[in-house]
Amino acid sequence: MALEYIVGPVLALLVGMKFTDMKYKDQQAKIDAVLTQVDEKIVEQNTTISQQTLKIMLPVAKSVTKINEQLGL
Repeated sequence: MALEYIVGPVLALLVGMKFTDMKYKDQQAKIDAVLTQVDEKIVEQNTTISQQTLKIMLPVAKSVTKINEQLGL
């Protein structure tokens, strides 16, 4: 009879710890997958922004060079 007071809570604790560990590992896998996707998206955005910036700045740089030549600078 006294054994039930000890085994029941210990068994519940062990099952709860195992369940928590399983949920933690599952959530960690999901977080890692999302983190990988975010990293890929950041790299993609950086290259896109760099290309767009070059497309915008190249005509401006050419115009400044042309104006400098006309002014004799």
